[in-house]
Amino acid sequence: MKVSILIPVYNERWTLREIVRRVYEQSERLHEVLVVDDGSTDGSRQRLEELAARYARHRCPLRAIYKERNQGKGAAVAEGLSHVTGDVVIIQDADLEYNPRDYPLLLKPLEDGRADVVFGSRFEGSEKKALFFWHMVANKILTLLCNFLSNLNLTDVWVGYKVFRLTVLRQISLRSRGFGFEPEVTIKIARLGCRIYEVPINYEGRGYAEGKKIGIKDALTGIAAMCRAWLESRLGSLPAEGLGWLSHSLSYAQALYREIEGSLGQDVIQIGAGDGRLCRMLLDRDELALAEKNAGLLMQLEQAYRGWEYVRVVSLDLEHPSPAEGLAGHFDTVVCAHVLERIRDDAGAIRVMAQLLKPGGRLILALPAHGRLFGPPDRAFGHLRRYDGRVLAERIASAGLEIETARYLNPLGVPVWWLNSRVLGRSTFSHADYSLYDWCLRLSRCLGRFEPPFGLTILAVARKP
Repeated sequence: MKVSILIPVYNERWTLREIVRRVYEQSERLHEVLVVDDGSTDGSRQRLEELAARYARHRCPLRAIYKERNQGKGAAVAEGLSHVTGDVVIIQDADLEYNPRDYPLLLKPLEDGRADVVFGSRFEGSEKKALFFWHMVANKILTLLCNFLSNLNLTDVWVGYKVFRLTVLRQISLRSRGFGFEPEVTIKIARLGCRIYEVPINYEGRGYAEGKKIGIKDALTGIAAMCRAWLESRLGSLPAEGLGWLSHSLSYAQALYREIEGSLGQDVIQIGAGDGRLCRMLLDRDELALAEKNAGLLMQLEQAYRGWEYVRVVSLDLEHPSPAEGLAGHFDTVVCAHVLERIRDDAGAIRVMAQLLKPGGRLILALPAHGRLFGPPDRAFGHLRRYDGRVLAERIASAGLEIETARYLNPLGVPVWWLNSRVLGRSTFSHADYSLYDWCLRLSRCLGRFEPPFGLTILAVARKP
């Protein structure tokens, strides 16, 4: 796990050298250190240039980023994130209130695969410096409001120590320039369904005479940022990267599992396991292999299932296949949901999946249906095509497989998709749109035994002779 340290700095000349020294005491754990100077006017930039030269030949060199004008902590963090190359990001304030000796505590839930995000907590530690009373009261009120809007039970939303998987931060758009970054990122990661942990940390709070900057203005902008983030999380556009029914909608994954449960064997491989929503429902198999090509998601799966005796995580790219040793002919079921539509040579990909099957094994495919529905959102999601039954049957037959069943799911979602895609030409959907599709999916289940000749998804089960 490659750990990046991101240090936003504004007028911290007197503490900058010491915080960098403390960070480098933990350098054996680190991949890179990035310091973003947010338009400082007290000589911090010159001090940072000295430090960058001092650590230039270190195994983990210090990278300095300079902004010409002060825009706030959120803007500095956003600038730094565009330069991060690690897997995990620790945001480290430069004011010495947070000690890098706590890095092992902050990283442990991520190293164990239990968390996607870790917050420190100044109120849970066994030893802490006494805080200003009214700061504590304001913090409690603002944390309560943020918990209300995010449906979390955090004790310290405004803590400066936050650790994220980079794959999480890549999925959200941060707008807050100042300290509103703290509640904004909290609300948005909560909406993504991230696994969030809190750990107690040591805290050496500063007084205003020592350079503390936060005040009532930051509280007001924080409230505004919370409200805006809450509205955006329900009405704003979702990023296209990595989104689709499976990665956004747990209810879709559950509905899909109900449809395929009767076709599953005991030795299963899921192609494109993604963030793991569907694979959690496959854990009652004798053997389960989770295949993924995305390095970040692969690492996340490896950490989540480390130590599971019958779960295996493998790297597999259907466009450039080099299956791990022992995979060919090993499985009685291959599950591939919403992957094939992104692959240029889809017929070749089906042949690769057929090679993984034992004789008599089944290939289960879930794909976006009906070429006539193809539009801007498909292109935004990286789709190259949508599938009609005849075309899919030809692809499956060319791989030497025999179709057992092919049916459509979520017919009520078709007019909604057609309106958004073909009529309005929208390339992004909001959380409200996804909620509407989920309701269409639930209502479609009420059709029961009726199998309509159309739907948003086509589900095919094929057998290897």
